Amino acid sequence: MNMHGTCIALSCAEHRSGILLQGAPGSGKSSLALQLIDQPGSGAGSPQPVSAQLVSDDQVLLKGTDGVLTASAPAAIAGLLEVRGSGIIRLDRASEPVRLDMVISHTDAKQLDRLPEPATIDLGGWVLPLHRIDFSAPSSAAQVRTLALIGWGLLCLSNS
Repeated sequence: MNMHGTCIALSCAEHRSGILLQGAPGSGKSSLALQLIDQPGSGAGSPQPVSAQLVSDDQVLLKGTDGVLTASAPAAIAGLLEVRGSGIIRLDRASEPVRLDMVISHTDAKQLDRLPEPATIDLGGWVLPLHRIDFSAPSSAAQVRTLALIGWGLLCLSNS
């Protein structure tokens, strides 16, 4: 299945997750991916940096194998990332395929619930956690890293 979006692989110690960033064209998917790749960080308190690698930009191939949904890049765009205003650049990319663990969708800040209920998304029969953030917010990269830490069980939500 070919999906519109940008996929990154986040890693911290022995943990690794594929994250699919979804949103309308121009919503900041590639910019957020570049920020995560360029600036490893601690999210909301990881003792080790959470780093990112590109899986695929603009189009992501999803495949279910042995009970796991994986993401990879179409061959024609593997290792390419659009940097708006600069052009298309070539980057080292994550070894593929990457296990896809969550989807993060761009939502304008005015539309975001302060304390959202857990949500999921169905991707061709695969149900994954769905989170909504404003990709243009200064904290968006830290939010993505924090969501990965929560997914790995390294942080807990107070309402969990």
